[in-house]
Amino acid sequence: MSTDQEYLELKRLIFWVFVSLLVMTALTVVTGFLSDSLAIGAIAVDAGSSLVLHIFNMISIRIILRQNTFTYPYGTGKLENFSGFLYASIVIPSALLIIASAVKRYFHPSASIDFGTPQALLILWIVRNTALLIWAARICRHFPDHSPMTQSYFVNMKISVIYSLAIFAGLVFGFWIFSSGRTSAAMTVDLTIAIIVALYMIYSAIGLLVRNFRSLIDMPLPEADQLKILNALAADFDSYEGIGNIYSQLSGNTRRIQIEIYVDDKKTARDIEDLRYRIEEKLKGQFSKLLFHLIPLVKKP
Repeated sequence: MSTDQEYLELKRLIFWVFVSLLVMTALTVVTGFLSDSLAIGAIAVDAGSSLVLHIFNMISIRIILRQNTFTYPYGTGKLENFSGFLYASIVIPSALLIIASAVKRYFHPSASIDFGTPQALLILWIVRNTALLIWAARICRHFPDHSPMTQSYFVNMKISVIYSLAIFAGLVFGFWIFSSGRTSAAMTVDLTIAIIVALYMIYSAIGLLVRNFRSLIDMPLPEADQLKILNALAADFDSYEGIGNIYSQLSGNTRRIQIEIYVDDKKTARDIEDLRYRIEEKLKGQFSKLLFHLIPLVKKP
């Protein structure tokens, strides 16, 4: 099936991820206030922050479907990278605030805490995450050569299921301790869950921050990479009349290369396409992530 059909499926998935996340975030905020559980508060902050990512992903997928990004594959990478960078910038200070609140509450514990309502909320989270995981897995199976964005949603939902199950298990353990009359120990369990959630948020955010910051900055190719380009061109020196400008940049791990080639006016479109293919294959052998364009020009008079 065509790539645009995959993106249409992905667009529906992202929409329901966003809508369900919006509803669950609101329920989590209310539950956090009612139960006075810092662990639930941490989940609410994490969920609320991730709304930023999904908003930008919805914008990205609309741009992909509207424009000819399949023929000109520069795509919406910068927008996706900016959303990841913004999410990380929001999450890190929020997670640090949660940790500070946990330390403060340890020395000044609340009068009581409700473990029952948060457990019901976590069951809803588990159902929601499992349903979306099944949907994402179905898209991946239906489109074996799926896009990186589709794969990222599949991985994200798989992690979300494990994440929600782990928190639910922790709340069940806290409820059992609280029911046995050990209120202080139950409070400690709640604070521990909150700190674990916050540390997981920081760990995820730092990875996003570093990866997307690199991708947002375009750098010139190092000299070693430029020599590899020249070597690839030299291998087909008898197939063209001369070389014009070579445009290259390093965007994250992706190398973007455009080369102007002067060809004889007797060359056919097929000859030029064969030349482009040979050069691209040589460059792919040198660079793992590559966006390549060949710009044919008529030989100088």
